[in-house]
Parts: sequence; C-alpha cells; structure tokens
Amino acid sequence: MLFLAFSIASVSALASLTFGGKSGDWIEYELQDEMQIASGLPSNQLVRMEFLSVEGANVTVNATLYTSSLTIMNETKTIDLTSRDAQDDIMMDPWFNARVYFIPAGLGINDSVYLGQGFGNQTVFGETTKSYAGADRTVIFTNFTWQGNNYVFYWDKQSGVLTEGLKYLGAGYTDVLVSETNMWSAPILWWLLLWVTVAIAIALGVLSSRRRSASKKLRRKSDAKPTLAKTDFSPYQRDEREKLIETRGFI
Repeated sequence: MLFLAFSIASVSALASLTFGGKSGDWIEYELQDEMQIASGLPSNQLVRMEFLSVEGANVTVNATLYTSSLTIMNETKTIDLTSRDAQDDIMMDPWFNARVYFIPAGLGINDSVYLGQGFGNQTVFGETTKSYAGADRTVIFTNFTWQGNNYVFYWDKQSGVLTEGLKYLGAGYTDVLVSETNMWSAPILWWLLLWVTVAIAIALGVLSSRRRSASKKLRRKSDAKPTLAKTDFSPYQRDEREKLIETRGFI
C-alpha cells in the first residue's frame, strides 16, 4: 500500500509539470560572451524561442540561433517536460539546450528542476523580483557548478520561461538575457498616466469655457432692443402728408 501511495504521488507530481506559456508565445534573447568581446570577435548572437503548441507538459517549440546576417541553427521539436530522454534535448552549443529555456511553471524554493542530459536535476535555491523586457517579474533561480564552470539561471515563475542565464569560467562569462517577448507587457507608468489625465482635463476645461463664452455672446445679441430709424421726409412728402391729414379730417 505504501508503494502504491508513493507511485500515485509520483504520477501526480509529474502530471503537474506543465509549462505556463501558450501557443503563439515567443521570447528572444541576446547572447554575450565576454571572452569574445575582449578578443574583438563578434558576439551578436541571438536566440528566439517560439512556442507553436502548448498542451500541458507537451510543448512544441521552434528554436532559432542566429546572428544579424546568418542563421546558425533552426529546429522544431515537441518536448515532454516529464521526460528524461536525452533525445528531447535541442542542443545549441556553445550556449544552452532548450530544456534550460523553459521549465515547468510555478516551481518554488527547494523544488527540483530537470535541465537536460548535461546538467541533469538541479535545485531551486531562491526567489526574487527582477526587471526583464520592461517589466518587473517574480523569478526563481538556481546556481551550480558543472565541469569546472559556474552556472546561474533565472526563470519567470508564472510561466517557467528563462529570463537570464550566466556561465562563469574564471574571469570570463557567457550571458543570455531576454530582450523582447510577447509573454508579458511593460506596465503603464503611473506618472505618464497622471500627466495624460491632467492634459485631457485641461483640454476639456478650455473647450467648456469657450462654449460658455460663445453662449453668453449669443444671448447678449438676442436681448438687444431694436432701434427705430428716424425717417426724414422730403418737402414734397411733407406737403402730401399734410394734405392727406386735412382731407381725412385729422386736423
């Protein structure tokens, strides 16, 4: 019975390993190698992850490694986050395989995370808040040593997508940092929203004032009394008028 309970718990844990992104999400990273920069070699490589389909633990991803003028690698594969099969890894040497770029969502401190055949299982050591692609995100992180190199990885806790990866070898380092994504948007700055609100209020106030002024001018014109123009009769018209009055007996 204990064995059965343990098996059920293991299956339940595996079933909960789901990626937090959705179909149509994408994320792009800038890659920097300090040693290449120091030696004058180009280091403008980029990685783009496009999540074509997300169904629980099964993720179909298109991974592209490229420079501004050359596509180095492009591969599409479906990966099961519950699998430990090395065939599920998309290798992108000299950087990191795809299992590093996305992990199950919602992991916390002391949880185990599988990072592919090379790195195996690692432990989440901490949780913090960092700013990526214009937004503050809650991230989890791990750090470990493998084959003489020190590694630090940060993942967005809500989705499980990589936000930053660092590889240290002595004084040299390799850095993978998210640059653009559609998985979250930068917040509207409160001060910008305040200034927009104030500007709209001022504009409405000016418009309302002009309308009131125009209405007052219209009322003043309509209230003005008409003036009768004085008629100057010619001598002939005066004589005719007097004859008419005498004829009708008004005098």
